[in-house]
Amino acid sequence: MRNWSRLQRVCCAMILCAVVLALTGCAKQEQESTAAAPPPDSGTALQPTEPPLPAPKAEPKPAPESQKPTETTQAPDDFPLPIYEGFTVKNTLRTQTGDFKGMQVEIAGNATPETVAQFYEAEFNKRGLKVSKMTQKTDAGDEVLVLGQSDKITAGIAAAKEQDQTRVILSWSEKK
Repeated sequence: MRNWSRLQRVCCAMILCAVVLALTGCAKQEQESTAAAPPPDSGTALQPTEPPLPAPKAEPKPAPESQKPTETTQAPDDFPLPIYEGFTVKNTLRTQTGDFKGMQVEIAGNATPETVAQFYEAEFNKRGLKVSKMTQKTDAGDEVLVLGQSDKITAGIAAAKEQDQTRVILSWSEKK
């Protein structure tokens, strides 16, 4: 019996060695075969064998007219918020998302972001909107965000100092 268990251990050790050698040999063969694969006949390292990618197509399709910003000097007649006194309109953008139709107006002028935000906060309150306000510090100075909401209206402003002027984005969106 004692010799039998010794024989089993020797056999197990030999089988284990054979498995390890077989696996090592297989792994080595795979590495050698991939490293020694000849390059394709139809190309070189400088010339790929696949055809080149097609040239890009013509200009991308422009955005629909209702979403293009337009240069104006006045806000559109149907924009429901007044323009802060002394500020000029730079761009207007009309949007539509689902049931909501909206408009954004970019204005710029000489007043602090806080003063402009207070003006529009009062305008939102006049229209019965629930108002929330946030101020954050940036490298350029303070940025003020004011949001006004009701069941059918979402309005907001973002006012920030940029170089020597205050830039304000006014946003108004109504559910139709």
